[in-house]
Amino acid sequence: MGERVLSNAPIMEFVFQFMLIYVALDAIIVAWFLITPFAVQSSNRLVFGVGMLAYNFGYLVTNCHQMPHHSLIFGTFEMPFCARDTGVYIGCLIGAMLPFTKMKAPRWLKSPAFLLLSLLPLVVDGTTQIFLLRESNNILRLATGLLLGFGAAYFFFANLIPYCLKVVDAAEEYVKTRRITVGFVIIILLVGYFVGPNYVTKEQAIAKSGMTPTFVTYLSSRALETIPWDPYLPSYNDAVLREAVSYGHHRNGVWVLYNGTMEHQGKYVWFSGGDGKITMIKDLRD
Repeated sequence: MGERVLSNAPIMEFVFQFMLIYVALDAIIVAWFLITPFAVQSSNRLVFGVGMLAYNFGYLVTNCHQMPHHSLIFGTFEMPFCARDTGVYIGCLIGAMLPFTKMKAPRWLKSPAFLLLSLLPLVVDGTTQIFLLRESNNILRLATGLLLGFGAAYFFFANLIPYCLKVVDAAEEYVKTRRITVGFVIIILLVGYFVGPNYVTKEQAIAKSGMTPTFVTYLSSRALETIPWDPYLPSYNDAVLREAVSYGHHRNGVWVLYNGTMEHQGKYVWFSGGDGKITMIKDLRD
């Protein structure tokens, strides 16, 4: 039996390293995307560029639709992931990290039954919306994503880690993972630094508009493309969503600026209307 374990050592080392890297990358993505609504408002070239990188290319990680009305909003800026994907990523991070700690969790959390149970609410919530039986909401999207992410990650990590630790030098693997993590962070920062100058900042958009806005937000090219896809969109009484649909899909994202009173009637994301006019400024420099 001992010889068999030793013969599997290279495989276990690979699996353990993969799990560590997964946790590191998930943590980077969660932190990166949580700061994005604030980063894109910065005038700092590096910070702003990292934010724009998330909005315009981050969706490629999961092919997220980035619909504003399906996303969490911080201030007036949406997350670069929808509420469900945000929940999945945070849930996966918690579920993947927990088995690496000394915290004792109930054994049933790593059972196939709990894995299936964690999937069920998301399936019910998603399919009933797809088949137009009901519209979900961001609380349910976030909660079902969290549950699935946690259940799936914990199932695999909690069941695999004990086998890996029989033959793997954990301390050595942790050192390797730290180096890889630092490398990924440096890559994101470098790309953000060089991407940033290609985009119009919030201050530049305000200057171009010639107004003193009471409201500012940003819509990525991906969001402009996918907003009209939602069959529940007609039920929303939101001035920004209406303007986005009439603006159409462009290869550029846009800064959305508004100066005037804001009304809040019906179902909306930002505001339903007012006495002002919405102005859109392309995000890429001419």
